[in-house]
Amino acid sequence: MFQRTTMKTIRCKFICLFILSFVCIEIFGEENLYDVLGVRKTATQKEIKQAYKNQAMEWHPDKNKDPTAADKFTKINEAYETLGDPERRSQYDKFGYTSAKDHRQQSRGSPFGDPFHGDPFEGFFHNFHNFKFNFGGSGFTDSFIEKNEINMRVYETKILPESHQKPYILYAYAEFCYECVNLEPVLERLFKELESVGIGMGTFHAGRVQRLAVELKISRVPRIVTVINGRTSDFRGHVTLHNLRQFVRNLFPKTLIQPLNDEKLDKFLDGWEDNRMRGVFFSPKEEISAMYLAPAFYYKSFVTFGHVNTNADDVYKTLKRFNLHSGHKSLLMFNEDAQSPVASLSMQQISRSTIDEVIEANKFLLLPRISSQSYFEELCPAEVKAKRKKLCIVLISKKAEESERKKFRRYLRKSMFLNNERVRFTYIYEETQSNVIQTLNKNEDTENKKTMKNVVIIWRVERNHLSYEWLKNALTKEEDIYNLREELEGRVQQLLNSDQSLAFKTILPDFHNEHSLHLFIRILHRFHNWGERVLIFVTSMDPITVLTVFMAFAMMFGIGYFMSAMAAIEEEQLREKQPRQYKPRPPSRTPDQKRVNLYELTPDSYDTLVLNSEAGLTMVVLINDESGSKLLSKFKDIVLPLTRYSGLSFSFLRLESYIGWYQHLLEDSVGHKVRMENININNCIGTVLALNGIRKYYYIYQPKKARKWIRQNNKNVPSAIGMFDSDENSDSDQDSRVILVEELLDGLLDWFDKVFDGSQRKIRITAWPDLRAV
Repeated sequence: MFQRTTMKTIRCKFICLFILSFVCIEIFGEENLYDVLGVRKTATQKEIKQAYKNQAMEWHPDKNKDPTAADKFTKINEAYETLGDPERRSQYDKFGYTSAKDHRQQSRGSPFGDPFHGDPFEGFFHNFHNFKFNFGGSGFTDSFIEKNEINMRVYETKILPESHQKPYILYAYAEFCYECVNLEPVLERLFKELESVGIGMGTFHAGRVQRLAVELKISRVPRIVTVINGRTSDFRGHVTLHNLRQFVRNLFPKTLIQPLNDEKLDKFLDGWEDNRMRGVFFSPKEEISAMYLAPAFYYKSFVTFGHVNTNADDVYKTLKRFNLHSGHKSLLMFNEDAQSPVASLSMQQISRSTIDEVIEANKFLLLPRISSQSYFEELCPAEVKAKRKKLCIVLISKKAEESERKKFRRYLRKSMFLNNERVRFTYIYEETQSNVIQTLNKNEDTENKKTMKNVVIIWRVERNHLSYEWLKNALTKEEDIYNLREELEGRVQQLLNSDQSLAFKTILPDFHNEHSLHLFIRILHRFHNWGERVLIFVTSMDPITVLTVFMAFAMMFGIGYFMSAMAAIEEEQLREKQPRQYKPRPPSRTPDQKRVNLYELTPDSYDTLVLNSEAGLTMVVLINDESGSKLLSKFKDIVLPLTRYSGLSFSFLRLESYIGWYQHLLEDSVGHKVRMENININNCIGTVLALNGIRKYYYIYQPKKARKWIRQNNKNVPSAIGMFDSDENSDSDQDSRVILVEELLDGLLDWFDKVFDGSQRKIRITAWPDLRAV
C-alpha cells in the first residue's frame, strides 16, 4: 500500500515538474535575442540593423529550404522588433520581456500587457505566422524612409506645386515586403545623391497612406514614382543605382540644356531677346550631370542654359576665349553683353548651393522686360512700408524701337542706381501690354496725354495695388537722355530718402503672358498629355483587365447604337401614324374673279402644286418658248369657267428645261418597259396633264400630233396608258395635215368632261419623278 502511494506520488511529481519546466521555458527561458541576431549585448543600433538584414535574407522561407527556416525567420523578426526599438530593448535588458509577448498578451485581451496575465499554456502552443518584414519604419532616427516620410496633405500642398520647378522621387513600401529589403539600400544611396543635387524625395507606407496610394495608382510594392510638372510616371526595369540615375536624368526635357561648341556659342548668347539670361555650364563629360539639369529646370523661366563638353575637339576657342581650364567645372552667366560674362564660377567640384547663389544673383538681364505677371512680381516686389519702398523704373517701348532700349541700357551701365537693391530698371511692350498702359494713363489729364511720355516710376504696395507717376521728360532722342537722367535720379533719390508717396494710385490688371503658347498648340499638348495618361493607365494593367475594359466599352457602344437605331425606327413609325400635313392650294383665279392664276411648275413650286398639295387636281400644260404665249392664252380661255372649283390649280411647264421629267413620267407609267428616247419637244407641246399628287395618278390629254409621234416611234406602248382614247374621232386625212398651235387644245373641253365624269382612264405611278432642270 505504501509502495503504491509512493509510486503515485513520484508519478504526480514528475508530471508537475514536466509541465512546470515547459511553463518556465515559455515564460522565462526563451532564447537570448542577441544570440538570435548574432550580436553582442553592447551592439549599436546600426550593428543590430545590419545583422537583422543579413539574418533575414539568409533565413527567409522563400530563399532557404531548411525545414526550420520558418521558425528561425520568426525568431529573427521577433528579436529585431524588440532590439530595434530602444525602449523595448531597455525593457528586455532589465526584465527579459519581448515584443512578441506583448503582442500575444494584447491579442488575449490584456489591457496592460502583463506577461503573467492569462493562460500561460496558450503562448506555448501558439504558432507565430505574422511578422513584420520591413526595417525602414522601425524607429531609427537615421532611416532615410522616416526622414522623407510624406502623406496626402504634403503631396497636394507641397509636392505637386513644386514639381513645376523640381522633380520628386517617391518610394512606396509596405510591411512583409522582401523586395523592399533588397531595394532600400540602393534607394538610400540614391536619396543621398538626390539631396545634394536638389531633387525632391518622399516615402510613404502604401497601406497607411491609402489615399495617396490610390492617387498614384499603387497596386503593388515596392514602387518608385516620379512627379514632374504635375504628372507622374513609374520606374520600370531592374533596380540598380545606374538605372535609377539614368531614370532621374531622363525626367528632364531633352531641350532643357543645349549642347554648344565654338560655332554655336555666339548664336546662343545673342538669343537674349527672348527676355532670358544665358547660362553656360562647362564640364569634361558629354553626358550632362543632374547637378546641372536640376538648377536649369528650376530657373528655366529666367535663364536659358547651354553645356560645353571641355574634352570635345571643337571647343578650344571657347575655352581660350574665357580662359577656362578643361578639367574644371564652370558656370558663366551672360546678359545682353555676349562678350564678357557678368558672373563666373570655376572649380573642380561645384555644389548645388553655389550654383543657386550665382544664378539667383544674376537671373535678370540688365534691362529685363515685364513679359508676364510672374516677371512683374519678381522684378517689382511688393513693399507696404513707405520708408522701405522699392521702385521700378519702366520704359514704355514698341517692339520696333530697339534704339530707345539701347540708349536706356547705355544710361543704366553708368547709373548711380545700377546696383541699388531698391531700384529696378525694366521695360514693357506697348503692343502686348496695352491694358496695363491704359490703366496707367487713366489719371492723366487730356493735355498731358497729348505729351509723349514713356518712362514711369512704380511703387508696388501690394499684389496689384501700386503708386506711380510719369516722368515729364521722355526718351525719344539721343539728347533726351541727359534731361531724363537729371529728372530721374533727382526724383528717385528723393523717394528713397523719404516716406513720400507718388502722384497716383491704381489697381493694375494682370500682365499678359508673352511666353504662353498659341491656343492650338496648348490644345495639342493637352491631347498629348491625355494620350500619355491613357497609355500609362493601359500599360499598367494586366491583359485580362485591358480586355475587360475593351469589352465593356464595346458593349456600351453596341447598346448605344442599338438604342439609337430602335429610337429612329420608333420615330419613323410615329411619323407614319401621324396625319400628313398638306399645303393649301394657291388660288386658281384673281380676287376680281375675271382672270386665271397660272403658275409655272418649277422645283420651288413643285412641292406646293404636286407633291404635298391638298386633294384635287393640278392642270399642267406643256409649252416651249416659241409657242408659249399663244398656248397659255388659249389655255386660260378654256379653263376660266373651271376656276370656280377650289380643288383645281392651273400651271404650265417649260419643256426646254424639264423635258427629262416628262420622259421619266411616261416611262414610269409603263413600268419602265419602254424607253422614251429622242423625244421631240415640238411633238409634246399642247399636252395637258391633270396631276393628283396625293394619290399618285394623273390624266393625260395629247394633241393628235403627239399621238401620231408616239404611235410611230414607240409601237410597244400599251393602250392601257390611255394615250389613244380620242383616236376614233380622227382620220388619216386629219392626221396628215399640219396642225396649228391654236388648234392643239381644241379637244381639251371634251377631255375635261371625261375627267370629271370618270370615263377618262387614270394612269398610276409609283412615285413622282424629281423635277430638275436639264
